Amino acid sequence: MRQVIRANTSGVVQTDSAAKHTLAPQMVEAAVSRLGWISLICAAIIGFAVYLEGRLQPEVGELLKDPKLLSVLLFVLLAAFGINAVARYRLLSPLAILNLGLAFEIVVAAAISFSETAMPRTSDSPVLGASKVALWIGVVGLLIPNKPWIKFVTALACATSWPLAYVLSLYLYGYDPLSWNRLVIWIHLPYVMAFVNYGISRRMWHMENAVQKARELGSYELVSMIGTGGMGEVWRARHRMLARDAAIKVIRADLMLLQPGYESDITRRRFAQEAHAIASLQSPHTVYLYDFGISENGSFYYVMELLDGISLQALVDRFGPLPASRVIHVLRQVCDSLEEAHRRGLVHRDIKPNNLFVCMVGIEYDFLKVLDFGLVKNVSRTETLQLTAPGVTAGTPAYMAPEVALGEESIDGRTDIYGLGCVAYFLLTGSPVFNEKTATATTMAHVQKTPVPPSRRSEVPIPPQLESLVLRCLAKRPELRPQSALELSQLLAAITDVPEWTQESAERWWQTYLPVSCAYRTARQPWPAGTDWEQQHAQTI
Repeated sequence: MRQVIRANTSGVVQTDSAAKHTLAPQMVEAAVSRLGWISLICAAIIGFAVYLEGRLQPEVGELLKDPKLLSVLLFVLLAAFGINAVARYRLLSPLAILNLGLAFEIVVAAAISFSETAMPRTSDSPVLGASKVALWIGVVGLLIPNKPWIKFVTALACATSWPLAYVLSLYLYGYDPLSWNRLVIWIHLPYVMAFVNYGISRRMWHMENAVQKARELGSYELVSMIGTGGMGEVWRARHRMLARDAAIKVIRADLMLLQPGYESDITRRRFAQEAHAIASLQSPHTVYLYDFGISENGSFYYVMELLDGISLQALVDRFGPLPASRVIHVLRQVCDSLEEAHRRGLVHRDIKPNNLFVCMVGIEYDFLKVLDFGLVKNVSRTETLQLTAPGVTAGTPAYMAPEVALGEESIDGRTDIYGLGCVAYFLLTGSPVFNEKTATATTMAHVQKTPVPPSRRSEVPIPPQLESLVLRCLAKRPELRPQSALELSQLLAAITDVPEWTQESAERWWQTYLPVSCAYRTARQPWPAGTDWEQQHAQTI
């Protein structure tokens, strides 16, 4: 079922102070769109005005042939067409285009000012009307919103362009200066409009923030951020009608505003691919998807179950390496999720401790959930959508299979088997397989270096059978690894020199180290806003 989420799905839930400093994505998109057609209208008006002046006022038409004035008008025309092309084809990020539009506002104001001051006037001639700069400031203030203080500074710069152009014209053409009262009449209205523009911008800003706040009063109320990654943000949310907590993942607003059009389109398509992949899987060890759709501002989102637990990365960081019996228990659950995905032709490509959560589900403890299918690849399709830029490797270096590091196109589920071997190594030792200084060196180590047996890097006893199986998963050649997640699960179950990790053992551990009140349990008390375990512990390239 697809529905429009009424929460603030721009990806940013703002406090009162944050709202004063953040541009809403839909405001930016609207401003960029208007900037495109305003630039075209501006170019058309300039061309028409030059033609009309030449036809109806030949003496003014002669003045317009001045090379200096013609150069200014030509520059403005080229700038207008350039702005239109950049805005139309999204050659830059929306924020960059909006900032470019500020410079365009000042350029047009300067051109208007120069064209007005270049006309000869006597010092005693009355001033009828006002500078067209004031009209320009009013138009762009209404149609191209921005932060109030930015609009105010830009409007002041536009207004100041008139006296600067006046001084320049006196120097270039040798005109007699205007009397002070005539000069005040010329320049006062643009400055008045700058202050009016500031008031309009503040009003529009508060109205937009009010709209954002109103959107939080719909079906989902976004409570707090759980975490953020390379593509999306995950928020703890509450459904108002069902009084049930959920997790909502949305594309990061800052990411979309900073990406050019083609990159943001790829991000949206990858996000949709992730949601479709999760929705197609039914294993209880794959995170459940409740809903998926498009928000009012065009951003993709999906709603999934809120997990009461902790990631394997945080678990080891907090409590150290796990006993072999618990590692086997966890790995077999991961295999259950991966086996279903692989049979459907889906390769996760980013199996790592951050994407594996142990939870309390009902009365079961240490119930594992596989998360984050953002890099999933459907290898069963004859034509796979290219969502990774050429020459860019998708994955996390510390958990990357050699064939992925080498950029091989033909991969299958055995790639995830290698990643799971890296996870097992980390769970047993508390360290990654290769701990190089850079991401590139780590990636190449997976291709070239032989892993040190985990028993040599851990004080915790590691049974020989388990160690042998982990090293087999880390084989450089896929054909030397277990050939499926099901086979790996069966091999783990066949290990005889490890005691079973029972529900009683898990319950005792959770009640001792992760009670309900523990801040590390995601569903009870989310991570502080801005916490990014992925950025702290691994670098994705």
